Amino acid sequence: MPKVSVIMPIYNKAARLRFSIESVLQQTFKDFELIMINDGSTDSSHEIALEYKRKDSRIIYFKQRNQGVSVTRNNAIDLARGEYISFLDADDILHPDFLSKMVWKAGGENVCYCGHSYVTEKGRKKARLNFAEGDILEKFLLNTCNPHLNSWLIKKSFLDEYGIRFSPGVSWGEDMIFFSKVLVNDTEVLAVRDYLTEYHIGQPGSLSENSMDKIKKDIEWMEAVKQYIYTRVKDQKRRNEAIAAIDSYRIAGAILYRLDRNSSLLYKEDIKELISNYDDFIRIFNLSNGIRSIKLMLVYLKMRVQLLL
Repeated sequence: MPKVSVIMPIYNKAARLRFSIESVLQQTFKDFELIMINDGSTDSSHEIALEYKRKDSRIIYFKQRNQGVSVTRNNAIDLARGEYISFLDADDILHPDFLSKMVWKAGGENVCYCGHSYVTEKGRKKARLNFAEGDILEKFLLNTCNPHLNSWLIKKSFLDEYGIRFSPGVSWGEDMIFFSKVLVNDTEVLAVRDYLTEYHIGQPGSLSENSMDKIKKDIEWMEAVKQYIYTRVKDQKRRNEAIAAIDSYRIAGAILYRLDRNSSLLYKEDIKELISNYDDFIRIFNLSNGIRSIKLMLVYLKMRVQLLL
């Protein structure tokens, strides 16, 4: 059995699929399987995946009717034979030493993560990340320690023991729900203090990329996480801190930053209406998250001033 199962869902990613597959095959750590599931792509992703499957016996490939990314990842988890699970989106990249450093650091423990870089047409930038270890649930929810989906290594038996899977039908925030569940159930998380994955971002700044309906979806995934915390975290102090991280910062941040990014594309009347609609969430925001909270408060004040002009 392989040590690691790398899971790659595919949906119309032909443009960058070869780069992603090659980044897995070029790992210095060789004891892995790559599970690719094509979620009903209509481009040439199928032909590319088949080409690589014929070349390397470590590749497992299936094509299914479109079911969404959450179901696709769950199907791959169920197929996985590896001791550990890692995820890679089909347009992103693993550095050659990703698996070797992550497996070495994990050392038989349940959960390990590393840093990631953002890659745009303007270049590469390392994510701001507090490489915390141990119980990092609160830091994850406060966004001070928020590794990308590609940057985790998780023991499969741990996921099975706690019944952790992606939420079917959820296509926005599904990763946040999943990793929040992971961190609720593991308080001995390990970190590789290196930037070993690359998250490739398309054209930022368009209304479709930052559409306002994402606010509602952000609130939905956060409410789902809160419900899980209420039912699974028995320690009252830990439970209260995690819930406060969402209520006092994360929800308000999701609303205000999305409004700010789209302010030039919206009428003043629309912004006023949206702020009014989400006022219950914004009002409970406080300065408990240090400099991030201060920056968020400045965004809120800037928007208020703009509405007065």
